[in-house]
Amino acid sequence: MKDSRTDNNRPARGGAPRQEGFTILETVVALLIMMVVGFGAVSLFVFSMNYNSGAADRARALALAQQRMEILRGTDYSNLSTVVSAMPTSENVGSPNTPDNDQRTFNVTTTLADDANVQNSHQKVIIVTVTPADAGRWTSGGVTLRCYRSENVMGTN
Repeated sequence: MKDSRTDNNRPARGGAPRQEGFTILETVVALLIMMVVGFGAVSLFVFSMNYNSGAADRARALALAQQRMEILRGTDYSNLSTVVSAMPTSENVGSPNTPDNDQRTFNVTTTLADDANVQNSHQKVIIVTVTPADAGRWTSGGVTLRCYRSENVMGTN
């Protein structure tokens, strides 16, 4: 006679046959737990994709604002108002071609004003604001750069 601990086909001491494995209820509960964890991971993945896309738009806006500011910093003081008025208010950045196809449109506002704290208007404030044209939840804010330019004029003192 074989020992009942090693033979799975023989009845145990209680008379019922031994069975191994999971019940259907245990399997369903385990699948539900895995489904909840999986949906949580998918939502985090979607969140990170959207956040990274918004960060890329903000980085492009900053690069565009810096480029515009460098053009204005290199312009003669006497020609600033002419150059500012000739600058476009909308810029396309990126490639429209496949496989990249990542072209974005930005609204650019360039303001040139006399500094109110300086007498005789020998200093101007240049403000460049760049915002995405199709700003969504992740790219709602714009980038603003401010620069002061002064005219080289000899004073009376």
